[in-house]
Amino acid sequence: MPQRTTHDATVLHPHGTTELVPLTVLRTETVLSRFPIHNLAKKGSINIQITRKNAEGVGDLHWEVSYNTRYGQPRQLAYKLDTLVINQALDTLGRPLPTLIRLGSLVHIGSRLGLVDGGRQKQDLKRAFHQNAGAYIVGKLQYTGTDGTRRQLEAGFTRYSVIFTGERLPNGALADAVYLLLNEPYREVLNHAPVRPLDYDYLKALQPTAQRFYEIVSYRIFVALKYGHPQATLQYSDYCTFSAQPRYPDYERVKKQMYKVHRPHRQSGYLTKVWTTALIDSAEPPDWLLHYVPGPKAHAEYAAFNRPQALEEDGRAAPMPRADAAVPPPAHALVIAFYTRFHGTVPPRLRANELAQAAQLIAAYGLERALYVVDFSHQVAPETAYTPQTFGGILQYTDRALAAYASQQARAQDAAATAQCACCDANGWVFFDDAAGRGVGAKCSHDLAKLQAFAQRQGLTFQRAPTAGARARG
Repeated sequence: MPQRTTHDATVLHPHGTTELVPLTVLRTETVLSRFPIHNLAKKGSINIQITRKNAEGVGDLHWEVSYNTRYGQPRQLAYKLDTLVINQALDTLGRPLPTLIRLGSLVHIGSRLGLVDGGRQKQDLKRAFHQNAGAYIVGKLQYTGTDGTRRQLEAGFTRYSVIFTGERLPNGALADAVYLLLNEPYREVLNHAPVRPLDYDYLKALQPTAQRFYEIVSYRIFVALKYGHPQATLQYSDYCTFSAQPRYPDYERVKKQMYKVHRPHRQSGYLTKVWTTALIDSAEPPDWLLHYVPGPKAHAEYAAFNRPQALEEDGRAAPMPRADAAVPPPAHALVIAFYTRFHGTVPPRLRANELAQAAQLIAAYGLERALYVVDFSHQVAPETAYTPQTFGGILQYTDRALAAYASQQARAQDAAATAQCACCDANGWVFFDDAAGRGVGAKCSHDLAKLQAFAQRQGLTFQRAPTAGARARG
């Protein structure tokens, strides 16, 4: 049986450290996984119904999901089960897929999802299986198959049936584990749909909402890196539609919602910069564009997944070569980011002098500023029709890039001070306008020094807002 492919890739971890770690590749089909099935909220229900028309006004896309009333909507556990356990099983099998797929025991499956072995956990897991199997889809869509032909799905179907240990298999034997029986419309798409690579270990570490965001945005990040775009863009309404998340009409709630979604991806280094612009002429309700600058983890993933020079016999990307272990791992990510940005590919072997230059740049200015030098150079080099062939060719832009970075950071400080407080309530600190004495915004008190500096830059006095209890006593 084929094994999951692993690559050496530089990964920035949540606490800011970097190391060269095996990157475990999970290849997921790109047709049905685009559309939502699960309710990732911890409470409440959702109504998934997507209909779109083409330029001629003819409906060419429909996606509707209904659920089994006994078992309810598939939620976070059912989502993890689908995306981590079942998708991994599908990835290890060749094409065409067999109809019957063995997953293992409930104990084994639960351990892979981090569940403690116990009666309640097994019941929760069985319920999640039933929720997934009971999700009834009415779909109409077109897609391009792996053979280049245009294909169409137009059916009402469930994806699979589930057979538990001790129950009867189609051949009459007793099941020795949990099995899936793939239903034909679903199996037909899986056998012909293109796949996209995702970092399995990264998926597993994310909470469901952040995981779904990664599934949605990774495709756009890859496209941006492939064509050398400085950023990827996702429309807020599209994110809400394809993640089955609530869509808010006011920016304050949008900012709070997306801050929580973005946070783990900024901490991991998958994204280095995020900002939002309003679609002024958008129809009601209001809409926004979400802009993302890929970080070192995204660059490392792209380099690992897209190496045209070295492919295994099965067409999958071969492992990235290790460079000299004496060179700090962040230097690899920086040189990879350079080649990905300027040339769209990474050479089979990274030059020692380039790694040394990258290490010196990082040592002098830090990884974030060094990555900014790469992005800034890619932006300004076309002004003089210059295309640097090696990493050293961009060092001439270092001073200009650092000056631009400092200016950008100064402009962003106020916005960052506001964004970091999106999780807090109004019983914290409030800034008051000097002249009118009116409150202009509530800020939390978990980082007092930054908030004081923010008030000083804005020319505002800084006072403690009364707590709810104090207001009641007053």
